[in-house]
Amino acid sequence: MTVQRPLPLTMLIIDDATPYVESLHRDAQRRDIRLLHARSLEEGRELHAGAKGRGVAGIILDGKCLKEKGQEVPDNSFLGAAIKYFGEKAPHIPLVVLTGETDLYRSLSELYAGTVRVYSKGRDEAEMLGHLLDQAKQLEWLKVVREHREVFQGLAERLGEDAEQELISSLLNMASDDPTVIRNTLISLRRLQEKIFIALHRADPTLVPAHFVSGEVNVVGIYKHLAEKGAIERYKVVDRFCELVYKVTSDNGAHTPYQNPKYPPTRYTVQAVTFAMLDLILWFKSVHPREGRGVPQRRGE
Repeated sequence: MTVQRPLPLTMLIIDDATPYVESLHRDAQRRDIRLLHARSLEEGRELHAGAKGRGVAGIILDGKCLKEKGQEVPDNSFLGAAIKYFGEKAPHIPLVVLTGETDLYRSLSELYAGTVRVYSKGRDEAEMLGHLLDQAKQLEWLKVVREHREVFQGLAERLGEDAEQELISSLLNMASDDPTVIRNTLISLRRLQEKIFIALHRADPTLVPAHFVSGEVNVVGIYKHLAEKGAIERYKVVDRFCELVYKVTSDNGAHTPYQNPKYPPTRYTVQAVTFAMLDLILWFKSVHPREGRGVPQRRGE
């Protein structure tokens, strides 16, 4: 039996002391934490807002750091500005302060008592990382990823981070009764199906020939072609689920305006299509070569 390691989590650290961050990163790796390093608040904002920031499950702020990229001397207003920014942009991401200055540690501990945890460099790293891990486990998106880890493992590098986000959102929203959410989720699932076939073409053009993905993706033609080639069994699970995802998403949002059909899709419709998609992804991963190391990405909320 293969024992799976926990999926690594990404923590954003803003600290201008690069050697210290490198040392902390080695400790973090032993806990399956990957540090995303920024040397200034400006750089940290850019990382958090970009693709790499989608997976941030915790934030570590130096007690005194650079505010802008061009600065050479730490800015005393850094910490207040950083806490304000992330409090507005990512209020649910666990955030801590880490400082190597004794006097600053005392003053910040008093200032942020009961609101932000403050830790001391060279003493509290293990406690800090443990706290961040415990808090990160409460993030809803992370619960979804860990519950379906066999689906998400390596998915981002195969389909891209945007596709991974769409799958996470679909799983988070599949219990919604809101008609707009239902329609948008079905549209997302259709996009995922098309991305799977495009990725298969890029990996093996003989499996999915170019004419099936040039312009509009010919989903029906693709799954029939796969059955003819023996890549999937006709009328079995993968074939049936390909058809299910395609037909339900086509009839209820992907290519038609949302109307009021006699029997409109419900949250159970979305759940059925979402779980069918999970099986399709497992099949897709079995035939698509893994390239590198996939780490689930999601901006904490």
